[in-house]
Formats: sequence, C-alpha cells, structure tokens
Amino acid sequence: MVAESKPYPWIISPFIDIFFVCGGAVFLCFAVNYLFLGWRVPESVSSDPASWWLLTVIMLVNYVFADSHNTATYLRIWGSEEDRSRFKFYRTWLVYSALLLFAVGILVPAFIGVLVYLYAITVFWHYAAQCFGISLIYCYKRDYVMNRFEKESFRWFIYGMVGIVSARTFCFKSASPSVFFGVPMPFWGPWPIEIYDLARGLFIASAILFVLTLLGKYFRSKQLFPWQAVLILAALLTLALSRDAAKAIYILFVPGLFHGSQYLAVCLSYYLKERGLPEGMSSAEIAKVALGTPGLKYLGIVILSGMFFYVGVPHFFSQIGFNFASISGLVLACVNYHHFVTDAAIWRLKDPRCRNILIA
Repeated sequence: MVAESKPYPWIISPFIDIFFVCGGAVFLCFAVNYLFLGWRVPESVSSDPASWWLLTVIMLVNYVFADSHNTATYLRIWGSEEDRSRFKFYRTWLVYSALLLFAVGILVPAFIGVLVYLYAITVFWHYAAQCFGISLIYCYKRDYVMNRFEKESFRWFIYGMVGIVSARTFCFKSASPSVFFGVPMPFWGPWPIEIYDLARGLFIASAILFVLTLLGKYFRSKQLFPWQAVLILAALLTLALSRDAAKAIYILFVPGLFHGSQYLAVCLSYYLKERGLPEGMSSAEIAKVALGTPGLKYLGIVILSGMFFYVGVPHFFSQIGFNFASISGLVLACVNYHHFVTDAAIWRLKDPRCRNILIA
C-alpha cells in the first residue's frame, strides 16, 4: 500500500469527532436541558418528559462511554506483546495496589470517603490532560506544528485551568463536592483566599500568553489553531469556569459525552490501526472498520467489562450485606486510581510508536 502524503485529519470521522470528541454532544444536551428545563437539573424520570429523556440519555451514555472508557485502558496495556512488556508494572503491581486500596475500603468503610474525595479533586486534572493531548493530535494531523515555547504556553494554559479549579475546590466549601456516588466526603480546607486569588491571576496570565502566542503564530505563518482543538478547549473551559446551576447541569453530561466518548474514540482508533486496517484501506476509511465488526466487537468488550466493574461488583457486595452506594464509590475510586496513573504512562506523544499510530 502506498503511503499517504498527509495524515487523516480526523480520529474516526467528522461526525463522530465533532459530537463525541470535540464536545458537540455535551453542548447539545446542555442546550436541550436549558431549553426545556431552564437552569434546573433533571431530577426524576416521572416529573416531565424532558427530564425522562435527559436522565435516560445520561444513564445510557454513562454505561456506554463513561464506565467503559476505564476498561479501554486495560485493552491497551494488554494489547500487543510489546505493550504487555513495556507496561508490565501497570498491569501487575499497580493493579495489586488498587486491589489493596479496595480491600482497605472494605475493611475500613470510613476510608471510602477519602478515596472518593481524592478522585473528585483530581478528576479535572485528568480531563484537562486528556484534552491537551487530543488537541495536540489534531494539531499534528493538520500540520500545525508548535515550537517548544508555543507548546509550553499551551501546557501552562492547561495548568492554569487546573490551578484555578483546584484552588476554588480547597478555598470554598461550597465548591467542594460533599457527597459523590452517595458517599459523604471530607473537606480539606478552607485554604487562605489569597491562594485562590493567586491561582486566578496565574490563570488569566496563562490565558493571555496562550492567545498572544497563537496570534503571533498566525501572523508569522498564517496558520490558525485547529478549530477542533478550539472546541475541545471551549468544552473544558465551560467545565472549569461554570458555577452553581450551570455547572450542576453541564457536569451531568461531561463524563459520558465528552471525556469518556473522546477517550473511547482515541482508543478505538489506536486499537484498529495498531492491528492493521484491511489491505488497501487508508486511515481515511477507518470509520468503516470502527462501525463494522472489529469496532463493534471492541466496543462490546469494553462496555461489558465496564458494566462488570460498575454494576456487577457493587451488586455482588450489596447481596452479602454491604452498602451499594459505598461499594460503587469505592469501585469508582480504585478503578480510576489505576486509570489516572496508567494513562499518564501509555499515551505519550513523545513516544514515536504511539505518535505514529495516533497521527496516521
């Protein structure tokens, strides 16, 4: 097969990328919620038709995208022989440490709240790191190559977002989650308000620097920052800066229709290209394989394995006397502890093999 002159500009396809990678679906659901319910979170399937539809969508996308995106990590570290060798620590000792945390949570129920709190205060960092990496994928695919300073200004803009979200969480009890997955959590604060003021100032400075950097690159080389990356950053910024009712509504859709779905799209693309597309098929036709038997088989595996962890395990323990909500929170914390640490190691664009497969 003749090598393509340019990388395929999409991860899966224009439609899938726009709605399930760039944030289109989460913005659409947010708009529907506002149109039919205003600034009100859908609370009951019996209250009105709009709430029924929105809650049904939330439930389904969490099963299909949010729960399964964790287990997609396992297929990555257990994938090729090379990956099994490179990531041995993450599929052995790191798994054992997650199981140890789970056992401690079972024996000391009060510890579950701490584990869930650690998840809640680090999850935005995880979201932001993923958005940074996927935005770079779109840059590379469109030959928008950043020099070191440009890339660092982008990185520090992301750090600025993480900083202001973290500072707000620790400085204001009202911004810190108190109950998650039915599990009451502690509050490690309040920190001095000056820390939040500093984080806000650094965020504003990093945003100005990033915008000026992009403008400078445009005037020098006439290249625009990819609009797909702009959409991703807009979705992330909305999560970072929204407050009160707006945030409560928006965050309902983010785990499934933004974070989980974009992760699955990248994993599916990597999985199919790593194993080789059919003879004579270019990356531009990957959607045919993704929506065919190979792609659906992959999605079936990760969806069912996700349901095993997030539905099967809590139900099993609830049948032998444990609180369902507590075990659900414990599973969430332990699975994501492994997921966060492993992701930082397996998705590195500095790794030539990983970059070549993702960019192709």
